[in-house]
Amino acid sequence: MNEAGLEKTAAGVRVTGELTQATVPGLWQASQDLFQAETGPCRVDLSGVTRSDSAGVALLIAWMKRCGGAHGGLTFTGMPERMKALVGVSDLEDVLRCEV
Repeated sequence: MNEAGLEKTAAGVRVTGELTQATVPGLWQASQDLFQAETGPCRVDLSGVTRSDSAGVALLIAWMKRCGGAHGGLTFTGMPERMKALVGVSDLEDVLRCEV
């Protein structure tokens, strides 16, 4: 079973589980109120992501757009290597702000 979750933390938001075509629609719905409530810079911790596909990368782009675009206050941390590879193949390294 594909499971994924979002958790509000002191540092921002932590994502866990799989970011795939099967889980992204539910995560998008769950994130609407979460990101709407953010009023400043936000960190999204991806270190709990166990698997991702292109739908997961699309979700990150949608969140980024919701938080002000490429120059907004959204930063991703702990991005798994597989997801970094998808971001690289998609030529999105300059769009998605990622910290180690």
